[in-house]
Amino acid sequence: MAILLLADHDNSHLSDQTAKALTAAAKIGGDVHVLVAGQNVKGIAEQASKLSGVAKVLVAEDASLANNLAEPLAAL
Repeated sequence: MAILLLADHDNSHLSDQTAKALTAAAKIGGDVHVLVAGQNVKGIAEQASKLSGVAKVLVAEDASLANNLAEPLAAL
């Protein structure tokens, strides 16, 4: 079973909370996939890929995701 973790970021850096959530998810077991959503998030996705325990990084990049609002994210 894979765990999907939504990355928390400020459009330039991953939040420390993402790494903490990753640690908790890894304790559950299975692969941890990180979803990076936003606009121009290539650098953030690269940061996420370097975190220990990340099996896969998924990227959803669109202008509608730029402000991290719940409605566009829910559509994913």
